[in-house]
Amino acid sequence: MRKLIKAEMDDEAMMSAYLICYQVLISTSHHLIEKYTSTSPHKKRFAYQINKIMNIKQLNELPITDFLSKIGVEPSYTKGENYWYLSPIRDPERSASFRVNTSINRWYDYALLKGGELFDLAERLFPNLDASSVVEKINGLFLFERQNHPVTILSQPIRQSVTEKQPSIPAIIIRDIKPLGNNPAISSYLATRGIPLEVALPYCKEVYYKIGGFNYFAAGFETRSGGYELRSEYFKGSSSPKDITHIQLGHKSVCVMEGFTDFLSLLALRKSEPVRSDFVVLNSVSLADRSLDILRSYRTVFVYPDHDAAGTRLLEKFEHAGINFVDASGIYQNYKDLNQMLVAIKASEDQARQQRPKRSQGLGM
Repeated sequence: MRKLIKAEMDDEAMMSAYLICYQVLISTSHHLIEKYTSTSPHKKRFAYQINKIMNIKQLNELPITDFLSKIGVEPSYTKGENYWYLSPIRDPERSASFRVNTSINRWYDYALLKGGELFDLAERLFPNLDASSVVEKINGLFLFERQNHPVTILSQPIRQSVTEKQPSIPAIIIRDIKPLGNNPAISSYLATRGIPLEVALPYCKEVYYKIGGFNYFAAGFETRSGGYELRSEYFKGSSSPKDITHIQLGHKSVCVMEGFTDFLSLLALRKSEPVRSDFVVLNSVSLADRSLDILRSYRTVFVYPDHDAAGTRLLEKFEHAGINFVDASGIYQNYKDLNQMLVAIKASEDQARQQRPKRSQGLGM
């Protein structure tokens, strides 16, 4: 154990080797490490090195497809578990030669003959940032916060060759599914989005999951393939397999929503006069192709796109595919999407309620 501390003081190059020892020892000697790092004058730097490696391991478990989506990179097409992109790390190209395999959560650029994990990709996308800044950048994109802090043992080196055979495990592992209403934090999150619990109850669950050995929870919305879209105050992502959601209620019209918060927002806004329609929730505009055959079976198609570039591309895709649709985004023309309008309405109603008692007191009532 003393060698771990001495490495930091004497030879920084030796530090990486001792960090691997740390990963093995942490399960049985965690209290000793705390003792030495709490008394060493170099404790801050030592803890920083440890946390950086643990953060990279955790971040590499996040879906690369979600990371790319958050920086505005969407796939040109998908084929099974493979998502194909115009390479984001090279000069513009005409045909997609950059692949992300979602079953192993790895990327590969066929022109560069290189690939790797999420952190490897982020380093190429942000070449002017050091490793610590890249970690912060990814954390910021995902608004990532741990909801639990169990000890994690890393059984193999942080970086692995992309040519090595990787186990086919999902980046997000579902541990448990419960009905809404058990976890106040999840109910509170939905409330901040303006969505009443009774509206979400038939369509959402409390999903408890793991990423890289850490436990989390979120509101979950099931896809037609059995995966879940996951949302909480600190996380936006999805478990495998990612897919659209088709809610069939026996109507001849269908409403198309980009995400499930917009779907629930529409239900909340029309609570007094329910929408008489089926629903298709894309869960990502990149999955719009999967909805085309479904939409062609309906007499009327109402589309609720976001007021942004992705929403415009969605309408163009439907138009090129020959879908006879109605653009319903006019009802929230002053907002980005339905949920933003719902939140604004709720805030206005809350403010009005808060002002009523003050007026009554002023009248002497």
